[in-house]
Amino acid sequence: MITPKIILNGRFLLQNITGVQRVEREILVALDKLAKEGIIEVPEVILPEKGEIIAPPRLEVIKLTRKGSLSGHLWEQFQLPKYCNSKTLWCLGNTAPVLSLMSSKQKVVTMIHDLSYKYFPSAYNWKFKAFYSALIPLELAKSDVVVTVSNAEKSAILKHYPKLNNTNILFSAQNGGIPDERSTLEFNSSIVPIEDRNYGIYVGSLSKRKNAEGVLSAAVKFLQTYKNMKFVVIGSSSGVFDSFDVDIPEDVKDRLEMRGQVNDPEEIYKAFAKARFLLFPSFYEASPLPPIEAMTFGCPVISSSIPSLQERCGDAAIYCDANDQQTITQSIDMLMASDDLWKKLSLEGSKKASEYSWKQQTETLLKLSGLSL
Repeated sequence: MITPKIILNGRFLLQNITGVQRVEREILVALDKLAKEGIIEVPEVILPEKGEIIAPPRLEVIKLTRKGSLSGHLWEQFQLPKYCNSKTLWCLGNTAPVLSLMSSKQKVVTMIHDLSYKYFPSAYNWKFKAFYSALIPLELAKSDVVVTVSNAEKSAILKHYPKLNNTNILFSAQNGGIPDERSTLEFNSSIVPIEDRNYGIYVGSLSKRKNAEGVLSAAVKFLQTYKNMKFVVIGSSSGVFDSFDVDIPEDVKDRLEMRGQVNDPEEIYKAFAKARFLLFPSFYEASPLPPIEAMTFGCPVISSSIPSLQERCGDAAIYCDANDQQTITQSIDMLMASDDLWKKLSLEGSKKASEYSWKQQTETLLKLSGLSL
């Protein structure tokens, strides 16, 4: 059945590709495939005229429309609404235009990935906190549908906004993993063996809420203990790395590889394919991509034991206490000491990763939007 047209807020295509933007991009690609198959009408993607599209996505039927002289939040708030008319507007990056939310003619579907500005207020400046503190409650009250990315995050949102317990607008839909067209089974027969994996890896932004200091401290200990190993860090480190009180000894510096921001997922996949393990002792996540991506390539995951990560990784990861540096190191040592454990987690992780699908998440969004499939 052909569904009514969707307009997608495409501002994310001009932004560096971190977790939120990856989710938006994969949903866009999934929509493109559904439109090509004739299951839905071809959605429209609108983004500002200003700015360069970062790593343009490969789309077969969806066209990108550039309109408006403004950029950033100003474009989203004041120009995007006038291009939407009475169509369904999808805003999948935490923010939506107030004019659309207040309009009785426009249906708005908003994806709120997390409320990190509430959980970690010291990590954000006052302007950011003021903007989100005003906008998020309005989105929760006025969006036709609000979707978040895990049951754990849904519970956290309800804790901060208990009145939503009396409504029926907040839902959860887990993120996918690698692109759906690259089946997990494709990699099962060609997983790089343990003896050819000579580095640990961390993928994610180097922020305090993700426990970057704990990651770097554990990486130093790992490199001091395992002299034949390296450690790779992929993620934005501009001005952040230097702010952490982590001493990097001279004898390990040449084996600690800081690759910085990587916008090409293929480069991250290549790194996972030869990594001994992913270290991911985050203080907070909603529905992170790196653990599932790592599992796809047979790379075992050492994760913090927070609810969202247990929900996402199940029994296919080793869990540690993000607040206890000793348990992080012990988890690494346990994995390094047992090839059998490594092989078990490599296989179980690959199976777990196959459970996640961007198409499934996108179809859930369509159904929640009232668009029949």
